[in-house]
Amino acid sequence: MFQNEDAVRRILEFIATVDFTKVTGGSSIQLFEVTIRHFGSILSAYDLLNGPFAHLVKEKDLRESLYGQMIELGNALSCGYNTPSGIPRNWVNPTLCTTDDAHSNTIAGAGSLILEFARLSDITGHRVYVEHARRAEQYLIDPHPAKYVPWPGMLGTNVRVATGELIDDKGSWGSLADSFYEYLLKAYVYDSTAYAHYLERWKLAADSTIRYIASHPVGHPDWTFLPYWDGHKLFNAMDSLSWFAGGNFIYGGMITGNQTLVDFGLTIADTGGAMYEMTTTGLGGEFVVWTNDCNPGYLEDFRLEHCNGSNSVQTPGKEFKLRPEVIESWYYAYRATQNPKYREWAWSAFQAIERVCKTESGYSAISDVDAVDGGKKLDQMESFVFAEVMKYIWLIHLEDDKVPFHVMDSRTGKLNQWVYNTEAHPFRIAGQPV
Repeated sequence: MFQNEDAVRRILEFIATVDFTKVTGGSSIQLFEVTIRHFGSILSAYDLLNGPFAHLVKEKDLRESLYGQMIELGNALSCGYNTPSGIPRNWVNPTLCTTDDAHSNTIAGAGSLILEFARLSDITGHRVYVEHARRAEQYLIDPHPAKYVPWPGMLGTNVRVATGELIDDKGSWGSLADSFYEYLLKAYVYDSTAYAHYLERWKLAADSTIRYIASHPVGHPDWTFLPYWDGHKLFNAMDSLSWFAGGNFIYGGMITGNQTLVDFGLTIADTGGAMYEMTTTGLGGEFVVWTNDCNPGYLEDFRLEHCNGSNSVQTPGKEFKLRPEVIESWYYAYRATQNPKYREWAWSAFQAIERVCKTESGYSAISDVDAVDGGKKLDQMESFVFAEVMKYIWLIHLEDDKVPFHVMDSRTGKLNQWVYNTEAHPFRIAGQPV
């Protein structure tokens, strides 16, 4: 997307050398992570380089080398579905085409593969890939038993591999669940005919979140947090992955023409901005907690004599792991509103990352967002730093008519021709644009 011809060529030449049936330094790969990162990026590169960016690589053979590699990797990942129910296991041995013996997977692990496997089927014409993903997804579209569905559309986190049944009622919009809800909406964007019923499930989840789950801390009625749940009991803690929900609601509202959803998503995006502004580094912590009633337990936990708007939100998880979710939500917020504050927040976050996270060879997670220097560098940098963080910061600063393949802009009549997977790799849609 940056149109760096030399980098694209070197990456393509490297991908062509990879044997996706072998694992260096081990025997197994994670189905979920490899699908959304490696597999997603190859599918996206194929779409882009055989479409609007074909001019970056003149040799058709080099562009087409991605085709064989995506099939080889897709076949290896499909081994994860070799289970009694079709619910995949997450650890796959691509050499032997076997899985581990795990009894469960998460709803994100089982329900966030539909875009990638659908895209492979649509590119190759082989339906077996998408049928794997759709079979697994169906258990979550029609979840059982009902006791593990605390509110309409909202599920527990874990699903039994043997039967496809849910096995708990603990959940959140965050870790282990997040991209399941994300892909309900994005599958509809990808093919609005084939996945219309996925959108209906997403609408149920969105409505339940607004009605039953959303929480507002003391002194800040305009801030919106998404607590996690254990059955119908809510716990006022939110991990950093949950912040993607702001953008997800905005996106869904733009697609369906529902301003209530857009406005709700904006309150989450704005709350993320407030969380960044309240730390010393200007970066958000790994998780936050809050009180909406100043209960004695909260006062005791944080050794407070009283509580008000100045201390009703705390950041006990002070690590910053270079996660993209808040910035992702600002991106959608800017596209929906054109409000310059979202650009300003994104630029401030970039400057903070440059100041406290940059190293000689990249960027590092830090231990303390309330230390001037970020505390200890944790020597960790995941692929989403470039796939998402830097990409969204770049995209948010482009005008609508200059943004290549963003999922939607604010111009009347402009529809989605591409959809981002959960790692921000754009896929060409297969159905009618919405």
